[in-house]
Amino acid sequence: MPGPRAAAPPHPLAWPGDRGGHLWAKDREVVLDDGTRVRYAVRGPGDAPVVVGAAGFLCPDNFWRDLAPPLSIDHRVVILNYRGTGASTEAGGGATPPAASAYTIPHLAEDVAAVLDAEGARRATVLGHSMGVQVALALWRARPELVGALVLVAGTYASPFRTMYGRATAAHLFPLLSMFGAAAPREVTRRLLRAIELPLAMPVGRVLRAVGATTPLAGMTTYRAHMTRMDPRTAIWTARAMHGFDPTPWLHRIDVPTSVLVGNADGWCPVSVGEALVAAVPDAQLEVVDGASHTLPLEFPEVVLPHVRRLAATTRTTGTA
Repeated sequence: MPGPRAAAPPHPLAWPGDRGGHLWAKDREVVLDDGTRVRYAVRGPGDAPVVVGAAGFLCPDNFWRDLAPPLSIDHRVVILNYRGTGASTEAGGGATPPAASAYTIPHLAEDVAAVLDAEGARRATVLGHSMGVQVALALWRARPELVGALVLVAGTYASPFRTMYGRATAAHLFPLLSMFGAAAPREVTRRLLRAIELPLAMPVGRVLRAVGATTPLAGMTTYRAHMTRMDPRTAIWTARAMHGFDPTPWLHRIDVPTSVLVGNADGWCPVSVGEALVAAVPDAQLEVVDGASHTLPLEFPEVVLPHVRRLAATTRTTGTA
């Protein structure tokens, strides 16, 4: 693994091209060997157990809104933006995404690993949500010494398009939609991304069971605004990465305590996916959250927090201030 370099910006939120959506201003930076600049923030006691967030698809920090602040009282909480999101640069350090091959799930896991290396952290509790479940698993696969426990929330471990709504229909449609999105003029795809800010976006999300009846609007506002500032190619290529990732052959080797939380109202990650994941991972426990949708961390933070605290207490995590 390349040795990252950590630095601080001249002023919080002064990073060029910052897309916003921050729970905490990103006041630290790690530079990967290929030039990718991953920006992040750290809060909490320097000698406390480390918890790192592995966010979902195109997510800034909004899903950690009700989790990171209380955890930071007695944990060292690390919140980062993957390449192409939030304050971080695109892959390679530029303002535009260079190629689809730079946005794989292992690459996103490398972003997390670089931040943990820069902080001197080992055996962290990795909190993954949605696509972050895949990233957390990829991180364990590539750098097991960094992972002490896994808390996997509302996320499929393989392609979500094969299991959405309990069917594989989306897996047949996605390649065609992906090809159209990549070939379409950027202004067209940008307009499509901007549609998420329309008033109908939340009601449509509820119909699709991506957003729950109790999902707070305030918790989604920064996500929606942030998505409109994304480069459409980054969005398409990251979606392709999700579709192409499959850890099934090695799930049985995972040797850290694992909590899996899924909602019974989540159409994007059905309960059956959580059951299959727990069946494959040796030391895993499942909690099905009644009424929770894909936005489970915003709807039921009080359910997620005890899992993070319990597993973090089982690890001997180190970190630097």
